[in-house]
Amino acid sequence: MVRRQMETAVLISLAAVLYWLGYAVQGWLFQFTEHVSGVNWFYLPAGLRVVLVLVAGLNGALGIFAATIVINLLHMGDMNGTVLLLTAGASGFGAWFALLLMRWRGQIDAGLTVLTSSVLIQYALIYALFNAVFHQLVWWTLQRDGASFMVDVWPMFVGDLLGALFFLYALKVLLTLKS
Repeated sequence: MVRRQMETAVLISLAAVLYWLGYAVQGWLFQFTEHVSGVNWFYLPAGLRVVLVLVAGLNGALGIFAATIVINLLHMGDMNGTVLLLTAGASGFGAWFALLLMRWRGQIDAGLTVLTSSVLIQYALIYALFNAVFHQLVWWTLQRDGASFMVDVWPMFVGDLLGALFFLYALKVLLTLKS
């Protein structure tokens, strides 16, 4: 029981640190892709979201959620309270809900043994759609400063899709090399 709790804590912590590092790399290398604060035409951490959730499941989502709270507190001065928590929820759980849908449809198994190109593209598309819509609905509904649902949802969708595809195909290549 204690060992299981320790493993869970390590997975959540590792996911949080990796996601935060991905956010830092995004700022260093891809700041020029920012459309507006929090919305990028290429978002590298989106790839970390899908990979961390594929590998660590709910623990990966919880780590992303925790890291997003810290990132938003440090870098998004206009976010607090409900907007902060719901934005972190969208960041952490969009990929997890997409994974649940793919598993429910029988397209991704727990062992990740059938990761075809078609499945990866579908997962990336569903994730990018969920993430962009969840974020923009939160920001539009709770009236985040400057939020414009119909304008900002598209660059966020594209950025999340490109970041997710980048990491998913990197994972696929690594798994292919391993076997």
